[in-house]
Amino acid sequence: MPVFHLKYRPQKVTDLDLPEVSDKINSIISSETDFQSLLFAGPKGSGKTSAARIIAKAVNCLKPKNGEACRKCENCLEIEKGNSLDIIEIDAASNRGIDDVRGLKENAYLSPIRLKKKIFIIDEVHMLTKEAFNALLKIIEEPPKNTLFILCTTDAQKIPETVLSRLLKVNFRKGKEEDLERSLQKVIKGEKIEISEEAKNEIIVNSDGSFRNLQKTFNEIILEFGNKIGKEEVEKYFEASRGEYGGEELENDLRQRDIEEIIKKLEKMAEKGIDFGELRLKWLSYFHQKMLLNLDDGEIKRWIEILIKSGEMEKIAIIEQLPLELAVIEMVGDRVIMSRSDNRDTNPVEKVDEESRVIMSRSDNRDTNPIEVEMPKVDVKEIKVELSEVEEKWGNILGAVKPYNHSVEAFLRAARPKKIKDGKLLIEVFYKFHKEKLEEEKNRKIVEMGLLKVFGGAVRFDCVLAEADSKRTMPMAIVNKGDEKVVSESEIYDVAKNIFG
Repeated sequence: MPVFHLKYRPQKVTDLDLPEVSDKINSIISSETDFQSLLFAGPKGSGKTSAARIIAKAVNCLKPKNGEACRKCENCLEIEKGNSLDIIEIDAASNRGIDDVRGLKENAYLSPIRLKKKIFIIDEVHMLTKEAFNALLKIIEEPPKNTLFILCTTDAQKIPETVLSRLLKVNFRKGKEEDLERSLQKVIKGEKIEISEEAKNEIIVNSDGSFRNLQKTFNEIILEFGNKIGKEEVEKYFEASRGEYGGEELENDLRQRDIEEIIKKLEKMAEKGIDFGELRLKWLSYFHQKMLLNLDDGEIKRWIEILIKSGEMEKIAIIEQLPLELAVIEMVGDRVIMSRSDNRDTNPVEKVDEESRVIMSRSDNRDTNPIEVEMPKVDVKEIKVELSEVEEKWGNILGAVKPYNHSVEAFLRAARPKKIKDGKLLIEVFYKFHKEKLEEEKNRKIVEMGLLKVFGGAVRFDCVLAEADSKRTMPMAIVNKGDEKVVSESEIYDVAKNIFG
């Protein structure tokens, strides 16, 4: 049986699933303007890469008609088979550094081998580093002759304005019900499948507006149940793929603040091979309905935001259940910590900000249930990062570490990135005790997992002890933002020692 999302991928401009995108791309191709830099922005599965390949054919076709590729000439056939050396597709999530862009630049200045234009399709372009974007900007400002750059992104807001201003933007969106039905109908007709209206609607509703998800899901249902599908088969498929952990049960566990029980359930589901992406969509759908019934429920809104954010991790997470486990820890974690601090008889430090007060109140309570972190056992590609990038995202790193262990995050908050040496990040700490604890194997794994989450690849690190003079300018972990008072260095040391025992 064919793979539906590949077999039925749009091959012409008029085949594109979003009508307004089809119209805009047709006007771009048909115009007399020699466009060389495009940006396709929109959610995953909305057809960005398919559209990029269609343009690649259209501008290189030997016998185009009304802006459409003929799909019969040698250029079109070469591109459709994926054999053309002049069509270069790059995943910026994995090739995000300045060296990668320099390699692209060198390639761009070489003449096309066979085609009229050399096409560069850069997926997830927002993942490039600041330095890489600066290098890319120079190419876009003065593009080599006979080249076309098509940048694709799911998060256009992360692209620098200097780059955005030089791109012709095409906005993609999630499919509406009628768009998705039209796309699904192509497969139904092409494969001669018998399916009830109820079953079809169920598949469409659960596609999250993604054409790729729609066709992949339909493919799996046909493989499991054959070419005659009713609502019962579709419901069985979704129940098996998402597990029996419904939104109502999750909400109850969240309100009970029972993190251990939720994690236990997720781990059991992992053993059964449950699709955690589908489970997250199921929970999102449940909380969305709850939000519509009570728009003033701030907690439900926060849970929805956390689940949406966890979806961004699914692409890079090697441990499939990890994004949802981190999500539920974040959904409950702050409330658990606050409840512990509220039950303390005394507060060891007064007049500090809210976050510091939480950390301090837990100093003699310790992390009673720290998350045990195991780095992926498969090889994770090590990546190079720039010091400026680490400094810029230091807050994100702290946020990524915090769900695993608040104490490790507290130590990192009182440290700072110093430099990159021999490919390793050197983190400057200010006390020998801090250095020893951060370099313990269990805590090292937590920091490395946080770096992996932020940068999408393995970043190794070492801790270096600051010299005496540096301690005068050490970052303070605990600050009262209202009156600019800080906790003394000796207090920070005592708190940290209590946290780790």
